[in-house]
Amino acid sequence: MAGVVVLFACRSDSRDSQPAPPDFAKAFSNLPLPREPELVWRAGSADALQLTVHSPAAVDEVTQNYRTVLSKSPWRLVSDTKNPDGSTTLYAEHKGPPLWVRIWKLGDQGTMVELTGAVIQKDSVKKSSPKK
Repeated sequence: MAGVVVLFACRSDSRDSQPAPPDFAKAFSNLPLPREPELVWRAGSADALQLTVHSPAAVDEVTQNYRTVLSKSPWRLVSDTKNPDGSTTLYAEHKGPPLWVRIWKLGDQGTMVELTGAVIQKDSVKKSSPKK
């Protein structure tokens, strides 16, 4: 599994009035990628960024690599779910933003990996006042 991504500096071509996606490094700090990743899709909103990459590696190899990486410090694998469609969804946390990883087989052409990172805005979590 490749280490941390530094090369993804592409921008979305969307020129409408939607809010700009968060900075790549804020949404995907310490992003693990599969072997030989090829960017297929990038989408985002003001507080989340999603990348879809293709890897020629087998789905079992990619899935196991993500389980291994996201189970080691600084990550904590919170959820590992096999979906009815055959894909696997992993959810992991660390001191930075959370990461959702969805992995599925692309026929005999390798594996697709959808990575979703969110940026938690400091003002989005309001302290609740104690009930009297």
